[in-house]
Amino acid sequence: MKKRKLTKEERSRYDSVLRQMKYYVKRGVEITLDGREASAEEIASACAVKEPQAYMGDYIWNEEGELEEIRYDRILKEHSSGNQNS
Repeated sequence: MKKRKLTKEERSRYDSVLRQMKYYVKRGVEITLDGREASAEEIASACAVKEPQAYMGDYIWNEEGELEEIRYDRILKEHSSGNQNS
């Protein structure tokens, strides 16, 4: 299966997230995607590509106030049925 080319907006987001993740990786921050260790490229791809689901980063700090882990977990978008009571 051939990969589709990223739009200009997706490429910009990808490059931005990739730079951030590489920065953290260089500093020894563990990065996970849905519970498994992931590369900077994997995180950037997951966050840049338009999908029905999105990912949210949870930043974990140690007792000294240093960032030690970033956990990206999938968040499912619920389709609105007109009911605003959740």
